[in-house]
Amino acid sequence: MGNFHPPFSEPAPDHLLKPKPLFHVLAGIAIGMLAAWIPVRFYGLDERILLSAGQGTPPLTECAASLLNSEHLGAGLRLALLTKALSLPESDAVLQAARSILSSRRDLSYLGTRDSRLELILATSGIAFENPPVSPPPILTLLLREPVRIRLYDNLRANPSPGVQSLLESLALSPLPPLLPARQPGGQPLEAAILLTAHLLDIGAFPTPLAAEMKAATQASREEHSLRTLQPALLAMISLSRRYEYDSLLQLLQTIQSLPTLNWVAEQIRSPSEPADLILAASIWTGSADRLTRLPLPAQSPWKNLSDTLVAGKGSVELLLQRPLPVLHLVSPFPACWSSFFLHAEKPLQLLRCILLLISAWLLVKSVWSLIPDLSLTSPGPWKPLPRLAQTLLLALFLGSALEPSFLRPRPLPRYRLSLADPSSSTKIKPRSKTAMDPTNLITLAIFLGLQITVYRICVRRIRQIEEGPGDANLKLKLLENEDNLFDAGLYVGIGGTATALVLQVVGIIQPSLLAAYSSNLFGITCVALVKIFHVRALKQRLLLPPTKS
Repeated sequence: MGNFHPPFSEPAPDHLLKPKPLFHVLAGIAIGMLAAWIPVRFYGLDERILLSAGQGTPPLTECAASLLNSEHLGAGLRLALLTKALSLPESDAVLQAARSILSSRRDLSYLGTRDSRLELILATSGIAFENPPVSPPPILTLLLREPVRIRLYDNLRANPSPGVQSLLESLALSPLPPLLPARQPGGQPLEAAILLTAHLLDIGAFPTPLAAEMKAATQASREEHSLRTLQPALLAMISLSRRYEYDSLLQLLQTIQSLPTLNWVAEQIRSPSEPADLILAASIWTGSADRLTRLPLPAQSPWKNLSDTLVAGKGSVELLLQRPLPVLHLVSPFPACWSSFFLHAEKPLQLLRCILLLISAWLLVKSVWSLIPDLSLTSPGPWKPLPRLAQTLLLALFLGSALEPSFLRPRPLPRYRLSLADPSSSTKIKPRSKTAMDPTNLITLAIFLGLQITVYRICVRRIRQIEEGPGDANLKLKLLENEDNLFDAGLYVGIGGTATALVLQVVGIIQPSLLAAYSSNLFGITCVALVKIFHVRALKQRLLLPPTKS
């Protein structure tokens, strides 16, 4: 009899050349690149968008001119010099106006502004007979003169304010190193800082919250009979008064609302970068120095972003302080004139970017599983839309996280500086929370877990194919034995993930974490244990012991 089944040739294994999966791969890559080119980020701020926020907003020269017109010669002259250093337009005219006011207002040449008490003290101390300085000197240099301190102390002693009297009584308290007692040789800086603080407290130069904290620290020091609690604030006042003249110090203190901010500003001014003028300009311009403490400061050129925003305009400074995020230099094909559009449409663009990442991930996942032989959505097994949707979400999360600054741009290591413990500081080192984890490590854990889930489902599907396929029990047992390497794939993927994570940590692409690296091995061991114990062993038992017929 003839063969009822006509002969046919086996198709060539050309699944890798199928046009549809290749189209999905190319489309997924193209859409992913488009999402990467959109210059908006959740945890970063594009430099061009940041600078475009300053278009049409007041320049720094206008702020300097406003200070000069309101008889704040010290701060106005300092900001005018800053505008000259930043090469701003009209900076020469503002600086010339400041010099002209200084030459005509000799009464402002020492303090930079009007203060009747200090003007009288300086006049009666013999300073009025000296040649006026070219620019107002730092206030600490004036207070280090003994006649000035004596007259200021006598004037404050007659003041009935309890806060002022408490500060004056703290002159007799013993400080901690490196300060020397105020009434002994070498203690002139401490005495000057206490007298200056008492004077500023009396005239209301401190904002209400800062004044309350200053009074509380003074009272605590008096109760302890030591300057330990008050000394950090006094050290900050010494640093500020050594760097600023009286008018600039007044303007800066009016923007500080708490002692931690005061200490932070003093610490930054003592740093090698010396951003005194930048901090003063940003604080006066925005009215708050507390927001500066939230700025992320890179190890290299920590104040470059603030300097660039001061050049761009007030809107850029406001945006930088409202969103204290890392400033990125993103590569984008869009022209710079579109930056203002990206700024105003930031929320819709973030939504569009998320949608594009989801579409890109879906196409890539679909193309990958289309390239695997005998694996389609219509075949029996776990490959249904819901698992693929989970894989799509995981891949989209990975792609979106890879474009954020915290993933591929880890925080740089700080430059080492010798730092000794300050016994006067009341701040205690708080232990790091054990539950805190870097977002990069969480993303790495999610990626390793997703890979092992994929391997697990591939193994389970192969086991189901063997169990439901044709052949007797002996054939199925041999097929299970033949697929033993597939069932150990979780270990191979786990070891490869651990090695890859360690290499990326050494290179510096991701944050160092042994937990994130060795979790890949742990997930691999768990995957292989689940496959062999709960699936392979159970199937072998069913094949060796078939159910008895009733």
